[in-house]
Amino acid sequence: MCGVASIVRLDGSPVERTDLRRMCSAIAHRGPDGAGLALLDQGQVGLGHVRLSIVDLEGGQQPLYNEDLSIAVVCNGEIYDYPQLRRELTRLGHRFRTTSDSELLVHLYEEHGTDLFRRLHGEFAFVLWDGRRRRLIAGRDPCGVKPLYYHASSRELLFCSEVKGIYALERIDRRLSRRYLAGPALGVYVDDPSAFENVRTVRPGHYVIVEPDGSYRECAHYRQEFQPREDMTFEDAAALVRQTLTKAVSRRLAADVPVHAYLSGGLDSTIVTGLMARSGPQFTCFNVGFPDSPYDESHKARAIARHFGQRFETVPCNAERIAANIARAVYCTEMPLNNYNAIAKLILSGYVRSRGEKVCLTGEGSDELFAGYPYFKLEMLWQLEQEGGEAARRSQALQKRFRKMESRSEGLLWDGSRRWERAQRLFGYPSYFHIRAKDAARCLQVFFNRKRLGLTRDETPQNIARSAAPDERLAGLDAFNRTRLLTLNQLYCVVIPTLGDRVEMGNSLECRPAFLDRDLLELAGTIPSRHFVDLDRLREKHLLREAFRDLLPPIFHTEHKHPFLAPTWRGFARSRAGRPLFAEFVSPAALHRAGIFRPITSRLARLALDWMPLPAGMARKLDALLGTILTVHLLHHLFIENRIACDPHFPMVDRSPEQLAGERRAA
Repeated sequence: MCGVASIVRLDGSPVERTDLRRMCSAIAHRGPDGAGLALLDQGQVGLGHVRLSIVDLEGGQQPLYNEDLSIAVVCNGEIYDYPQLRRELTRLGHRFRTTSDSELLVHLYEEHGTDLFRRLHGEFAFVLWDGRRRRLIAGRDPCGVKPLYYHASSRELLFCSEVKGIYALERIDRRLSRRYLAGPALGVYVDDPSAFENVRTVRPGHYVIVEPDGSYRECAHYRQEFQPREDMTFEDAAALVRQTLTKAVSRRLAADVPVHAYLSGGLDSTIVTGLMARSGPQFTCFNVGFPDSPYDESHKARAIARHFGQRFETVPCNAERIAANIARAVYCTEMPLNNYNAIAKLILSGYVRSRGEKVCLTGEGSDELFAGYPYFKLEMLWQLEQEGGEAARRSQALQKRFRKMESRSEGLLWDGSRRWERAQRLFGYPSYFHIRAKDAARCLQVFFNRKRLGLTRDETPQNIARSAAPDERLAGLDAFNRTRLLTLNQLYCVVIPTLGDRVEMGNSLECRPAFLDRDLLELAGTIPSRHFVDLDRLREKHLLREAFRDLLPPIFHTEHKHPFLAPTWRGFARSRAGRPLFAEFVSPAALHRAGIFRPITSRLARLALDWMPLPAGMARKLDALLGTILTVHLLHHLFIENRIACDPHFPMVDRSPEQLAGERRAA
């Protein structure tokens, strides 16, 4: 895994090497093993790269080129089927200079143009320069595991793995996004979650193509489809899931360094760990724990690692460590946080990297594909109740059991009120995401300074939610798959940025999410909805559990697994380590300076220290809002009030075509 940067000048002026150095130095944490740059197209195009060496440790320096140096690429990520693709391309006459998987891209592009995306299995974001056609292509993997942002003006286009690389250039105006604050910051998720007004993200499964005249457009190369094969039996679906996920894990074990695992104690990371244990040498299972907290499950994770015969190490995460890392977590994720799971994951990745390790497999993505969140079951119960009669009585009995079973996540991942009965059908059915949008609208009205933010009457959470799930995408889908589509936006918007790449690469650690394998994505869209949840047993991810029943330790057949949750913001705010942070960043002075929240917000923060007991769901919603307020102000402080730290003299190897051509002649 690495970091990429690119500048395309549209006004005829040359790219300054110092600008590439500034951009790459700002994301140097993504690639501590080397850095390279190249100037192309008579100096009007620049590519930059920082490298974390995983494959071809000695020879994979970038930018990389085709045989005649007319096509260049900088890539962040892994292409897992590269041995097979390399053999195919060699038979077609292509000559490789390295064993790096990234070099495939220039040769695949020569053969297939922009159709190369259909041949790729992996997590990637790359910028490719086609000198023959004088066009640039910047693309991203189907689920957006690897980040890629861009800024456009009349003078230039800038691309970078992280926003801080773009903001390292002082000429770029820095502002928080109104749309982001009115939507994703409040739990209304989209597939293009940039928290900054003048920086966009290349959407998952898309690429931006820049033509010689400077015009650009964003095109799709992948879209998650839901076309269930209704004749597929449960047994056939389970067999296909097992076969496909097993191959996905095997793909992700390819590396020239050891590969380890994140193990939370949940179903997903346990399955990945079990498949790894069957596939190769012994490895270490790394875990983050919360000592003296009801949310700590490190004891369970330790037992699972022992069951599979693997080493186990856990990292304690207490209030002092949270306080020491919270600003850095916001800086790494480049977005506000409504819980501090991201901080815990940042601490974990730092520990793993300190042990000299570079690669781990993780379980992210399973909840989205296999219906792991409580609201999948709750929506099914709402729909059952609507049928009336015996179905309604069955639903009401099941809802009583559901409330007890999922009590720990009420207010965060489901709503216990009866509002669904009278709610407008924003997505065409009783939807938890609609209730979440209504709650966000109430927060926006009460706590946000709409006037200073410049929010228009149309910039509402409901409208943002609908724009993220337009009618043409929802058409023909049943309620279950509509929710899966909405949940994928949650994956793109918050799960991957805050629990995946950004907090991992903040410590130069590559983590590979096996559940986001392209073959598994496509398979999940063909499985009938009825196979995913056992409603009578209120059993989420029923299909996944049964597919790997013989692999799972016995505890999974008797115990219900709660979602991965960190302790509360309220508890942190009352701690010795947390109190000064809240005093500084949620003070009336901080509110006035940033102009994002209304003065009433500081009273909410004070109440957090001594509020009376509230219903569980309401308390958790207020707690999440408290974290959002604190971290929005931290984001504003780090990115808007202060400049990004960068180095115009950052050491980078010049790999421009003229330089490489001279070296090859000399050799």
